[in-house]
Amino acid sequence: MTAELLENTQDPAGTSAFIFNQTAPGPAKPWSWAENLLASAHTYWLVTTSPDGVPHSRPLWGVWDQDTFLFSSQNRCGRFLEVNPRASVNLQVGEDVVMIEGSCSRVIAVDEINVLAEAVGVKYDWKLSVTEGRVHTQFGQSAPVFRLTPQRVYGWAGIAEWESATRWDFPRAR
Repeated sequence: MTAELLENTQDPAGTSAFIFNQTAPGPAKPWSWAENLLASAHTYWLVTTSPDGVPHSRPLWGVWDQDTFLFSSQNRCGRFLEVNPRASVNLQVGEDVVMIEGSCSRVIAVDEINVLAEAVGVKYDWKLSVTEGRVHTQFGQSAPVFRLTPQRVYGWAGIAEWESATRWDFPRAR
């Protein structure tokens, strides 16, 4: 195994983030802190932009898996992502803040979509069936599946605890 491959499988190092016109005094949070919050969150907010640049924000369910965020959406944000794949995902509740910034891509392969469907079944007790490029509910709805690949993640512990604001830079292969 090459040194480069070993380096790419390590967790990203957090650095103090620039926030409120200054660098947070720290200490920086470990990646495991942010990753645990991303994995355990129940609801997330997805932010996209329309083709004419209007922000669009909506709550959704999703799954943090191997340094990517998987979700499905039959909402207009899916159409927006076809035009501009840049997006942000944020935790919905709690005092702790974690924000992912990155690019979305469609997930087509059934085996990859099964990762989302199985995780949604466990996490939300919601059964999904899978076909190429889509998930389907028991009520007849169908939606494309997307993967948000992070380029940068920000987080800090507690709304008032901005001193711990941390930035983790991506990408890296797993």
